[in-house]
Amino acid sequence: MNNQVVSDQYVTACVKSLQEYELDDGVIIRPRSMLTVGDKIEEPSKASIVGEGVLSFSSGLSGENRSDAQNAFLYASLVANKKFPEDYQGKEWYELFREVMTKAGWAPVSKYYNDLHISGTSVRMDKLVLEILGSVVAGVALPGPTTALMLKVAGEAIAALQKRDTALTVYERNLLAHGVGGIAAGACTEHNGVATLALGAVRFLRRNTSTKVLFVDVDTRSVKLYRGETVFEKNDTVAQGTRKTIADKLIAHAGKIADYDI
Repeated sequence: MNNQVVSDQYVTACVKSLQEYELDDGVIIRPRSMLTVGDKIEEPSKASIVGEGVLSFSSGLSGENRSDAQNAFLYASLVANKKFPEDYQGKEWYELFREVMTKAGWAPVSKYYNDLHISGTSVRMDKLVLEILGSVVAGVALPGPTTALMLKVAGEAIAALQKRDTALTVYERNLLAHGVGGIAAGACTEHNGVATLALGAVRFLRRNTSTKVLFVDVDTRSVKLYRGETVFEKNDTVAQGTRKTIADKLIAHAGKIADYDI
């Protein structure tokens, strides 16, 4: 993707679209300045809550790629939350999310979205989203050890969230406040200079008022589930051309990215 020629007209069109999107106000997680290019690279002992996603990063990922992934994910989520806030709009939410990610410089090289049917009467959402991420990572064209590490770090990131009472409480509140229920687990890595973000997501239509989603058994008879799988590959030219626009639009949402220890 990075070797393809991207016209100035295309980048300009992406910038124009990004400037015109409206963002959902959502829920503030905690005060934090937006990531800037060149931030210190996080070791895999760190994970990030980004809006309604839990993102993990390999230790070899550059600070630029990490901040671009976080900011693009948050921006795309806020745009989709604003445009499609209703429970029944899960499919539309996910399609717009992918569209905005593409305009931010993260093009989907594979994608899948469909209804999700679970055998039995209950499911753990955290286990389910990791299973979906495992399916995504299995299709990533990277060396075996790299994909295994992506899954390991993602699993540790979600497991650690269970031990962080404050972070988990805020994350649950953030999920439920956005109308369309959703959980996303992502793993980002870099290989041969190309950044890849594998993302597994569960969207759900809630039929009850439960305030707990992660680490509890969810009655599958009370929710309608959708499954999203996408592998994004960063296009450096588009990401560079749209970076400032995204950063400017996210100034008022600087508290929606939060790091925590794995």
